Amino acid sequence: MPAEDRVDPTMLDAVAARMARSSAAALEASHELLAHYADTGDASTQRAVDTLIDHAADALRALTDSFTDTSRGLRAAAGRASTFPSLEASPGRAGRRRDPFA
Repeated sequence: MPAEDRVDPTMLDAVAARMARSSAAALEASHELLAHYADTGDASTQRAVDTLIDHAADALRALTDSFTDTSRGLRAAAGRASTFPSLEASPGRAGRRRDPFA
């Protein structure tokens, strides 16, 4: 793989960790939403409010699943990226050491 096509696995891990935190936050938001029961006093309005709350909670749970799947994919990609041979190990670079912060 050419050097310009590589992605730093630590960056992928950092993004995956952020996605995992976002997943937890979205799940918590769905629980919070469902915990707030609104009693409107009117049956038809109550059904509409309940439906809205259920749909919003479903959307938050779907977002949670998406964040979780993306986080897993990023972690897997980070694992694959860290197994590629380094530039220093390539024959054209033998004997030369590259500064990792340059």
